[in-house]
Amino acid sequence: MNDLTITEQGEKVKYLPKLPTANGGKHYSQTDKAKHLLRKGERASELFGSSAVLNRDAKAIAIADVMRETYRPENVYTAKDLVNYQTGELFDGHGFLNIGVASRMSPAYRESSSIRARKRAEAKISKHKQLVSQEWRFATFTMPFLKADVEKVLAILSRSVELLKKRKIFRSNVDGAFCGEELTIGDASTDNFTHFHSHIHVLMLGKYIEQNLLAEVWTDCVEKACGEFGVEFSIPNLTTNRLVVDIRNVKKYAKKRSITMQDSLLEVCGYVVKGSDFEKVPVEQLVQIESALRGRQMVKAYGIFNKHKGKGKDINSSKDTYVHNNYTTDGNTHKPTNKRDKPRAKNLLKVGQELIENGKRNEWLKILRLTMQSRREFRRDYLAFKYPHATFSTLDGNEWSGVGKQLNH
Repeated sequence: MNDLTITEQGEKVKYLPKLPTANGGKHYSQTDKAKHLLRKGERASELFGSSAVLNRDAKAIAIADVMRETYRPENVYTAKDLVNYQTGELFDGHGFLNIGVASRMSPAYRESSSIRARKRAEAKISKHKQLVSQEWRFATFTMPFLKADVEKVLAILSRSVELLKKRKIFRSNVDGAFCGEELTIGDASTDNFTHFHSHIHVLMLGKYIEQNLLAEVWTDCVEKACGEFGVEFSIPNLTTNRLVVDIRNVKKYAKKRSITMQDSLLEVCGYVVKGSDFEKVPVEQLVQIESALRGRQMVKAYGIFNKHKGKGKDINSSKDTYVHNNYTTDGNTHKPTNKRDKPRAKNLLKVGQELIENGKRNEWLKILRLTMQSRREFRRDYLAFKYPHATFSTLDGNEWSGVGKQLNH
């Protein structure tokens, strides 16, 4: 564990310059954006690796090793003539040839998970036929300053949302909603860590709810959740004696006290913790944050947008066991031939954790690099088949093209 570099706690953090999103700043090339993402990944790997060593956490060290191997120039690529199969348009892009083991500290993971969450929400919204009595509203539910660690802060937030969903005012007026959590680090006016602070963004569809009434109900839910976890509850705004709940109408064009559907989805589906906030936290606490976020669902759907699979099927209908299929022959049921008879292989991180705990980190790094090489080759072939007329280039100078261009040559 001693061969990882430990960042000096007194070192002043140098923030990377911000680059534009995919929707703006067209004067930046995809190569510039890829290099910027690579630098952010290298910085995140350095910080998290230092935290893993300070905590002497074998699993965290394995995660840091994966991040360090991921954020290398040979794993970062730019592409030309990619195809959007929904619109048929060509576009340029960039990405990572990762091995499928993602950390919540990873900038590439945060970016891709936000995009996936937004696409799922957009698909559900497009399928719903909005009724005359329904309207979209975007709300931000704030939380007070809680004297607790990050895991307990997130647990109180989740419990508060559960209590809100059970309230009559919410159940009778909200037909469906998308809820996204956000964890901020301290006060926005300072670069130093002071405390963890959370809030939620909710895009809800239903009837009109008075803002003051919803704020009172939310304050009561948060107070009860704090009591369940034994955390002191205090209201920062003593004049109103309730937590702030900001509600905006969702309109086609953003005006005063309104927001567009696209902007509201960007807020709801933004990642739980912004990358710049990670750098404000004391290094030794990064492992606890990563652990608290691991396995946590980014965006939760409620009501009509959270229909269970198979709902609405006739439960009294029975299958005819005498119909031939892959699993039956003459009415006698047989086990599927492709069923696993052997236990699954160990998770890559578990392998790394065990080897590091047994003092075999060099052996673990060999396995990791071989896995990375194999996965890198697979991803290159996959991209070549998915985008047959595109060309790709990694930041270390290697190039390859889609199968269509390969055949033409």
